[in-house]
Amino acid sequence: MSILLLVIVYLIFVSLGLPDSFIGSSWPSISNNLGVGESLQGVITLIISFGTIVSTFANGFLIKKLKPYGVVSLSILLTIIGLVSIGLASNFVYICLAAIPLGLGAGAIDSTLNNFVALHYKALHLNWLHASWGVGALISPLISGGFIASSNNGYKIAGFVLAAIQGVICLISFLAFPIWKKVIIEFDKKEPVNIEKLKNIGFLKTFQIKGVVFAIIAFYSYIAIEQTSSLWFSSLVHYGYGVSEALSASWTTLFYVGITVGRFLSGILSLKIKDKNMIRIGEGILIFGIIFLSFGFNIYLLPVGLTLIGLGCAPVYPGIIHATPNRFTKELSQNVMNVQIGCAYIANVSAAPLFGIIGQYIDFKVMPIYLGIFYILLILGNEIVLKKTMDKTTLLEKIKI
Repeated sequence: MSILLLVIVYLIFVSLGLPDSFIGSSWPSISNNLGVGESLQGVITLIISFGTIVSTFANGFLIKKLKPYGVVSLSILLTIIGLVSIGLASNFVYICLAAIPLGLGAGAIDSTLNNFVALHYKALHLNWLHASWGVGALISPLISGGFIASSNNGYKIAGFVLAAIQGVICLISFLAFPIWKKVIIEFDKKEPVNIEKLKNIGFLKTFQIKGVVFAIIAFYSYIAIEQTSSLWFSSLVHYGYGVSEALSASWTTLFYVGITVGRFLSGILSLKIKDKNMIRIGEGILIFGIIFLSFGFNIYLLPVGLTLIGLGCAPVYPGIIHATPNRFTKELSQNVMNVQIGCAYIANVSAAPLFGIIGQYIDFKVMPIYLGIFYILLILGNEIVLKKTMDKTTLLEKIKI
């Protein structure tokens, strides 16, 4: 029964990736069709990110009321509403409104499923789940690109098609409620959790758990590296080194190839290697990727650097997620997971946009230095949190319950 549920969770993770790349891949068509500037994509990204942050921080409350399977199904339903709304939108304001349910849906799914799989399954599955997200993120541009090529309003049809796919997955999720309930009961019998701790830790108190601040620093720094690299690499090579727009755009896909392939490989390696060492392996690859981005004397080494960054990022995110119950105990993991992922999404609306400003007004060539700063914070955060959480009995020593 747990294997069947895992298959459903894999499917849901593919669905999580579908909307994530839809706006970006379709924006030139959307902006031309609605007659708005290309830069306004940033506004949509901010709205989605803020919605994600809100739903992630509220996830603890939602899970208590709706259970994990209820939260997941409701979240998929929200993404369907967002996609359909984009297909129906006649102006930019409606696109902004459509971005709200897209963001709210994404955050709750991410936090809920990450914690559930981290608690009950091997690290291999967490790595492969995030690779499945990458599959969804790669499929979406192919669907939207095909419809856009055949029609001026192709992105609208693509939105409806993606919503239909999400609808099927949402229906499967609803029909799987009995399976969710049985599996949760089975897991609770095998691995009983202290429910009292779950009830007594609130959102603000979660920040007081020993080591959480350093876990957040590491998570934030990782997202800063991932998002800055994937969003601004094309600007680095185009504005910094004169590479054509078409070639710089095609090179950017190497990041997603690296991170997707890397997660399938790291999933296999995780069967023999502990989470903390998988994270360290990723960090070791990352530094070479960052160094390669400074080799502007040969522009063909730059995409090699981006690919290495994708490969290095691959085991870090799943490794931190899967290590959370072990670091902070199973009773506290959902609380910590919500805060970690919520604060990580804040990097989407702060660290990555900040580099865009730096690149525009200073130079995009400073990217290796910018990434290097977050790389140091990533290593320090991960290593300090290991020491802070060695003694599980002291995690709540500063909290009055």
